[in-house]
Amino acid sequence: MSHDPHFGFVIAAYVLALAIVAAMVVTIITDYLNLKRALLSLAAQEKDQALDAPRNPDPES
Repeated sequence: MSHDPHFGFVIAAYVLALAIVAAMVVTIITDYLNLKRALLSLAAQEKDQALDAPRNPDPES
């Protein structure tokens, strides 16, 4: 099989495809971690705002 004149192109295509798929996986994982961090930050901000809100023990006043 190594006598095929196009063998180098086939190997290069597989290497390029593998590099592209690996880059996509890394991008997806990075984006997931960034979104998870942002969601936790948003949840913490909402929790802080809920704690800072004035409490009215008598809702009719």
